[in-house]
Amino acid sequence: LAAEIDDDSCEYPPVGGCMDSDATNYDSTAEIDDGSCEYPEEECELVPYGQCSGEDFSGQDLSELNLTGIDLSYANLLNANLSGANFHWADFADANLAGANLTGTTLYGVNLNGAFLYYADLTGANLGHADLVGANLTGANLTGGALMWADFTGAIVTDADFTDTYWYQTIWTD
Repeated sequence: LAAEIDDDSCEYPPVGGCMDSDATNYDSTAEIDDGSCEYPEEECELVPYGQCSGEDFSGQDLSELNLTGIDLSYANLLNANLSGANFHWADFADANLAGANLTGTTLYGVNLNGAFLYYADLTGANLGHADLVGANLTGANLTGGALMWADFTGAIVTDADFTDTYWYQTIWTD
């Protein structure tokens, strides 16, 4: 039988949607969050403490920049020029730095955990307190580098040049 009068006895499922007002698809009529929220992509800014994880900087010139604390994890820096740049406490975890020019770069306290530094030029680079756990430094040039308190646990350093490198309490273990 069809009802002729609405007696408010009907039950409707709650309206699903995005309930986060910061999302680009916020739905003010949503009664339950259905997990559909979408957010704008963060813009990569080459500034101190910027967020540039996964960005492609291959072959680019980033020399002389102050990028203290920047997140460059998973970034592609293949053959990039990073000479003279300041990367104090930056995150290069799992970044590709193969063939990158890091001559005279300040990498004090950086996270290079799992980074790929194959044939990178680190001449005179300051790697004090750097985390190089599991990094690949095959063929890297660290001539005149400063490696005090750096942690190379499990790092691959085949054919690397450490001529005149300063070692103070550097950690090397398999």
